[in-house]
Amino acid sequence: MPTLQPQKVRTDHRRAKRLPVAESTEWAGLWSLSLGLVAVLMAAIVYCAGRDAVGASFILFGTAIFVALMMRASAPPQD
Repeated sequence: MPTLQPQKVRTDHRRAKRLPVAESTEWAGLWSLSLGLVAVLMAAIVYCAGRDAVGASFILFGTAIFVALMMRASAPPQD
């Protein structure tokens, strides 16, 4: 039994509304900011709970390296 193809909806391209381009959100910047705030809070907890300054500095330094690597990887190519 043959099946029929659905009919295509014809649009009038002259009357199509053009929507304005929306500003995009910089998600990589928001991600790095939130990760940095979490690292500061974790370092504060480690420092205040155990008076471990070395552990707190490792948390901050490790997070800074991680954010720098991710921002470098997500950078647009230079023309």
